[in-house]
Order: sequence, then structure tokens, then C-alpha cells
Amino acid sequence: MQWPNIFKREKREQQFGSMPYVGDVIGSFYSLLGRYTRSGQTVTTNSAMSIASVHRSIEVIANGIATMSLNLYQDTDKGLAKIKNNYLTNLLKTPNQYQTGFDFWVYTMTQLKSRGNSYSIIKRDASFNPTALHPVTASFVRPYFSNGELFYQIEDPAWSGVYASYDILHFRGLCTDDPINGKSPISLHAESLGIDLAAMSSSADVYKNGVLKFLLTSDRKIEDATGLRTSLDDVVNGGSRSTVLPQGVKMERMSLSPQEAMYIEQRKFSVEEISRIFGVPLSVLNAGNSGTDVELEMQQFYAQTLQPEAERIEQELSRKLLKETDKNTFEFKFVFNSLMRASAKSRADYYNAGIRGGWLTRNEARNMEDLQKFETGDQMLVTADLLTADKLDEYMTAKIDALEAQATKNNNITGNNNNTQS
Repeated sequence: MQWPNIFKREKREQQFGSMPYVGDVIGSFYSLLGRYTRSGQTVTTNSAMSIASVHRSIEVIANGIATMSLNLYQDTDKGLAKIKNNYLTNLLKTPNQYQTGFDFWVYTMTQLKSRGNSYSIIKRDASFNPTALHPVTASFVRPYFSNGELFYQIEDPAWSGVYASYDILHFRGLCTDDPINGKSPISLHAESLGIDLAAMSSSADVYKNGVLKFLLTSDRKIEDATGLRTSLDDVVNGGSRSTVLPQGVKMERMSLSPQEAMYIEQRKFSVEEISRIFGVPLSVLNAGNSGTDVELEMQQFYAQTLQPEAERIEQELSRKLLKETDKNTFEFKFVFNSLMRASAKSRADYYNAGIRGGWLTRNEARNMEDLQKFETGDQMLVTADLLTADKLDEYMTAKIDALEAQATKNNNITGNNNNTQS
């Protein structure tokens, strides 16, 4: 294991100018040792991930981003056009030789939500076009300013060196102390997570050492105290069904059950707290719901949790991967339609509204369902009772003329309607 190099300040200052030193030490040692909390538990990324609701919250967010389609679009006179054959679209599908696009975004989001920052090195060809994205563990990276420019010091043995900001994709979480270092949710809420870890540890000790503990007391000397203790242990551990206490010996229970120690209630409260920390609904964590409609909870999850993460990624990709000449006409965008695949009814309602409303073609709807196009499917459809306001007078006049013509035909002065009378 290579320890982060936090002591070469003098050499780095000679190369890149003055850099903060205290932050180096604190950040590096926290990543190694974690944070000691008042509950007596040391909270690290790995220990926090052992809490089921933390693991599930981060996994849900990471998978949610990874399952959405990430596309490159060009702004044209007819609106946004999806770019299919381009070196950047290929890069999104296969960022490197050892990860798929899905794996890359799951790792990226896991780093971001657990450590507060996520970094990837951008490899480029001779034409400065991006060719690969290599993720780096956040604990090995330290961003800093030198002479007004942002650099990244990487201590990962595979990618050791100093990188300019345009060669690093940096997705940062909530920033409080400075604008370039995101705060880890696990670090910010270490005290709350430490309480949950303490409850887990205490509950485990109860079951490990026996659910119940007893104290034997007597006003006289107990003969064969060792044998009596062994006999009682056999009963508590299930080895015997009963035992006999000598005269004058009293037995008092010392330990509390998990229910009496409030471990279960504490764990339930911790799930609710973790749900708030990561912005994941309780229903997604399989921990009941908050009393609101589940569909409404999911809409809030998409809008308040996934949408900001998607926007953060889109802007960073556009800033670092696009050439300066392309930034005004090209952009990266996530397609949230892929999140609707789990609900056939939601998809059907969405397509029906779009096709009948005249803003979605039938072929576009079929393309979202991975179905083949058909010849007339690109024609826009509208319902018959919808028309533009400037055509209303013309439409009403035509309707009146048609009704008058029909009335004249069916009610002529001879009384011979539709020539049915002889």
C-alpha cells in the first residue's frame, strides 16, 4: 500500500508555487483513519458503507445515473439533434479498456456520494481529442491553486503526477469551505452514522455474549459457586431446561434485551436520517414510506436528487470534453425517459399525450421502446378538435355552412326530404 505523499511540500512549492499544507495533512489522515465520534465509533467510508441504508442509498443514486442514456446533441435550426457517430459518443459508451459506460458512472457516483469528490483523468490524442477516461480514487487526489491556475496532485501509483484542470473531470459535492473541494456526506454526518454503528455493535455484543445476563446474590456463603454458575449458564444457553438454586440465593437480571435497549428504535430512526442525508425515499430503501404517495416520492427523487447530479455531470463534460469551437452548438444531456421503463402505464401515458398533443411522432415513441420505425410514423398527429386560434373563425363558418346545407337538403319546401317520398 502506498501512503499519500503529504510531506513533500518544499519540492512542490518550488515547482508550482505556494500550496496549503494543513489541508493536505487533515485530508490525507482523514481518508486513512476516518473520524472518531462521540459514540466511540470511528466512521470511515468503508464502515459507513456497512450500514445497509447507506449502502443502498448510494447504490440507488449511482444506478439511477448509470441507467440513464447520456447523449451528445447539436443545436440546429430545427432544435436539438442527437449525434450518433462521433468520437465523443464512442467515449461515453466505452470510457476505457476495463470499464463499460455503466460501470464507469456507477464508480464515479459512488465516489461522489461517499467521498464528496470524484475524479477522472482525460487522456487525449495528438489532436487534443479525448480518447479515454480513467477514474482515480478520491483519497489519492488533491486539487490546489498555483499562480491563479487550478492543478491536481495525484498520488495513485498508476497515475502519479500533476495534472492541469482541463485534463481532469472533477465532479464535486456540496462545497462549504472552498469552491474546489466537495464535502463528504459521510464526514459531515459522522456523528449520526457513528450512533448507528454503535447501536449495531452493541446489539451484536448482546447476541454474542448471550441475550440475558444474571447476578446471583446471597446473605450467606454460596457453596460450590462455580458449579451453580455452570448450571445456570446451561439453562440460559439452552443446554438444560431447569436448575435448582440453593436456599437464600437470589437471581437478578443484569442485561437488557435489544428491544429494551432501544436498539431497534434507534436503527429505524437512523434509516430515516440516512434517507434525508442522501435524498432517497424510504420506499426505495424498503423501509416503508413517509406517508406520501409513492409515485410523488419518486418524482421528488428524480427532480431533487437525480436531476441536480445529472446537471452537474452534463456541465463538467461539456466544459472539459468539447472543443472551444463546439461549446456554443454542442451539449451533453441525460435522457430521463430510461427511468420510466419500469412503469408501462407511465410510458403509455407519456407517449399518448405526446402523440396526440403534436409534439411527439409515433416513430420517436417507437424509438424510445427500441422498436423499428414505419414509413408514415414521422408524420405529426393532432386531435381533430384542436386548431390554431387564427383558424377558429374559418372553422366555425365552415361548420355553420355545412349544417345549413344539410338542413336545407333535409327540410325542403315540397316536404320531400332526401327524395324519400313518392
